[in-house]
Amino acid sequence: MTERERLQEQEIERLKRKLQRLMEAYNDKTLELEEMKKGITESKKRGRPAISSETRVRILCLYRQKNTIREIAAKTGAAPGTVHKVVAEAKKGARAVYVYMDREKPATIIDINNLSETVKIINFTQDLISRAFGIREKPNWEEFLEFMESRCMPRTRYGVREELEYMGISSYDPFQIVEYTEGKVYGDGQWLRKMPEEWVREYDNIIKNNTEKERQEKLTELMLEIAKDNPYKE
Repeated sequence: MTERERLQEQEIERLKRKLQRLMEAYNDKTLELEEMKKGITESKKRGRPAISSETRVRILCLYRQKNTIREIAAKTGAAPGTVHKVVAEAKKGARAVYVYMDREKPATIIDINNLSETVKIINFTQDLISRAFGIREKPNWEEFLEFMESRCMPRTRYGVREELEYMGISSYDPFQIVEYTEGKVYGDGQWLRKMPEEWVREYDNIIKNNTEKERQEKLTELMLEIAKDNPYKE
């Protein structure tokens, strides 16, 4: 296999993992929404038929390819309002917020969306070594993916397949690995934890309803609450 072919295979595998995560998040959100809609009567549908799962998937794929709402509507035959609704619902399901700690010290909050491939961070320390992205204040999606992989065992480690099987993970996916290991890496005391949904709501509430100074204080308290069971405690 040539170097070019090897790189192409790696890129294909990376895109497959992205699509898998997107579909899992979207399916979870779809099931939740279907449950909520059970009590809605037929009269409230306003005569507009529900779109198929295949159309939903195509809408999201086109959105990932940077098509506009109107372009997606034209290519799928769905109304622009329907396209917007599908994308908005999927974005909610594709969002995740992580707390990054240096032992017991809050370092960085990382707010990402896997569908729009956006990353927002809030740093809580001036120590660049403790921060998730060092000097970078506005990391891009590729830098976030590199960071996630840096909190996992190397892809090339001997016996990595057996380690993944032990974790119950079918392929090398940094998101799933970090979920299992909390991003602990031998040699440092830094770790990463995904916020549960109730904490994400609290996080959003703090961001929305407080001044910048109050926000920093309350978010620090929130991080410490989430990190009470520090995996590096003696």
